[in-house]
Amino acid sequence: MKKDKPQGQGILIKIIVLLFIIFMCGLIFIKFQQDNDPNRIIEEQKNEIFSNIDKTNTVKVTKFFTYGTHFNIEGTIDIVKISGIKIDFVDVVLKNLNGEEIATKADFNYVDNTLAFATSSEINSGINLEELSVNDYYILLKVTYSNSDIKYYALENSSEYQEINYYTISKDNKVNIYFDTYNETPYMYINVKEEALPEDVYDIAIDPGHGGRDKGSKFGEYKESEITLNYALKLKTELENLGLKVFLSRDGSESENEDTTSNMYDEDGRINILNASKAKLLVSLHIDNDKYNKEKGGIEVYAPSNSNLEFASNLAKNLVEHSGSYYSEMNSFKKADGVYVRNYTNADIEALNSRASKNGYEPYNITTSTPYLYIIRETGGIATNAYVDGRNKSYGTNKYYNSNCGIEAYSIQLGYMGIQKDIDNIISKPDSYIAGIVQSVKEYYNLD
Repeated sequence: MKKDKPQGQGILIKIIVLLFIIFMCGLIFIKFQQDNDPNRIIEEQKNEIFSNIDKTNTVKVTKFFTYGTHFNIEGTIDIVKISGIKIDFVDVVLKNLNGEEIATKADFNYVDNTLAFATSSEINSGINLEELSVNDYYILLKVTYSNSDIKYYALENSSEYQEINYYTISKDNKVNIYFDTYNETPYMYINVKEEALPEDVYDIAIDPGHGGRDKGSKFGEYKESEITLNYALKLKTELENLGLKVFLSRDGSESENEDTTSNMYDEDGRINILNASKAKLLVSLHIDNDKYNKEKGGIEVYAPSNSNLEFASNLAKNLVEHSGSYYSEMNSFKKADGVYVRNYTNADIEALNSRASKNGYEPYNITTSTPYLYIIRETGGIATNAYVDGRNKSYGTNKYYNSNCGIEAYSIQLGYMGIQKDIDNIISKPDSYIAGIVQSVKEYYNLD
């Protein structure tokens, strides 16, 4: 007869089998955790990106800035020329951890083995930060050669700036742009995350021209400072109805004795408080006089230098169509119907240099690409060559003259005080002019 196994031995075998099962389940669980460990996955994805970078050289970023809603980069890289092979294309690429690319075609030139590039020659074009979804992006330079070779290069910081913090208009996102290193390879990086707009950051700023004891142009009972303030208050309400956060450079509470002309660069002067608002767009409202003995006035929108004039053109068109006004016939500095770009002329620069010499301070680095209108120039930082750094003791200091975060600014002449047709229309149709501005903002930022 076959003898049964002792009861104790059967229990031991069951325990061993159970322990083996538990052990195998533990191994499977550990393997599952390893395979799905977010940190490990991210590390592998980063390694994949950096393994495809040509490490023979890196891009030296000499300038990077935001202007309005757009981000631009300028830099150089040394690339030894190979006989018979040319550089066909240069792209600035935003690459996320999934390997997806957002490419921006860059302007470039290649001379003496040095490639110089810029994301755009227009300060309000380039990489639209409003279009980036919540994600992490590595910024690379992608160079396509005539033999179909494609090489990616990392970007290192050779500028005086460290990072940029930007808050979107259309959604509650914070965009952080900075530099770091990975396994001794430098890189430039964009992190987009959900974060509400801070209390001191605005979407749009409005500058009602003049104020205080500076009444601006006058025509009978009408004063420019009063009309522009009324317009600004109405415009603020309409823009807020779109869900925008709006900043006013003045709201009428300023003293009648305040000198808003000479204190614009004071600590709480209009330039410094506008810059501090960190708005993406600024519209400055004016109604000039007829010092040129104009027989006709009309709409004039003054735009930044070296800029895409899409918004300025649409703004002029919408103002004319909504208000029943007309385009100015002035030809000086005209770029399109109702659109003007007023930069310093050589004569202007010579006069400023002469003044600097007479008053004992070093002349500013002004060129014929520098905007003449201070409201445009001094709110754009390095993008618009802002320069009021305090050396001219007649003024204060624009604390943001060297900022790499600029406001996209426009100065609007609603018409001319000395033209009866203009002033009658401006006084009787404020809602129509404002509707034209609001429509332009909605179209520019794709707002519902």
